[in-house]
Amino acid sequence: MTGRLPIDFIPPLTQAFPLVQTFRIVRPDNYARTVLIEALQRAGVTVNANPVGQNPVQLLPPQNSYSPNTLLAELVSLPYSEYAKLVLKVSYNIGSDTSLVLWGLTEGVDSMDDSLIVERENLTQNIGIPGNEFLFFDGSGGGPATATNKAILQMLKYNSEQSFFPQFLDALPILGVDGSLGFVTCFEVDPTLAGAKGNAFAKTGTFATGNENGILLKGQALGGYIDAKSGRRLMFNMFVNNVQLGFDISGVLEVFQDQGTITAIIWRDN
Repeated sequence: MTGRLPIDFIPPLTQAFPLVQTFRIVRPDNYARTVLIEALQRAGVTVNANPVGQNPVQLLPPQNSYSPNTLLAELVSLPYSEYAKLVLKVSYNIGSDTSLVLWGLTEGVDSMDDSLIVERENLTQNIGIPGNEFLFFDGSGGGPATATNKAILQMLKYNSEQSFFPQFLDALPILGVDGSLGFVTCFEVDPTLAGAKGNAFAKTGTFATGNENGILLKGQALGGYIDAKSGRRLMFNMFVNNVQLGFDISGVLEVFQDQGTITAIIWRDN
């Protein structure tokens, strides 16, 4: 992508570069077609088709009809851990939705609704989280989704015991360092808390609506792991619910900073 920015431009929220923005792909099938054609062309394969256009589904052979000996080219993605890092660092909700459907494909289903069903079965039967402790409507946990502290901490504990945990931990925003916690640095003015920088790995979550009085912060969550000053690794989760703010987003940012300070206090005192 190319474009122009004012010479004195400062990214919002973080007040520092890099500027991270996401764009919704409304027709992923058309986009996937373009990506495949461009990848083939970069590999030296001649493609007699316009890279930009509608995906002609009606011309495709039946699913799973290709045999290995007809393979001409293959597009291999980055490891999922890299995609997870993008999703978690910047709260890329569309990526979360896509991730749930991709996981559903590994379980033999191919829609969001069916993926939610097998996800619930996995969480309740395999991980042991009670079904009345959570309610999800998509992969991102947004909107009216609910989960209790107990359910979230149980999931954090489960993840910490899995072989993928190092990659999961690395994908989470790091307090005062990167992602949606990169700008959360107000705690550093207190010398007793400054050491928490780089020692908390947690996912943020914001759900806000507008009303006649400004912004209603229905939920601001922060949960993950803290490598405490004592040397212990802690799990934590905190919520701020139903706070009426003004019309300026600065009120939301203050909640971020407050949660960062509370996290740093936990780091120091535990």
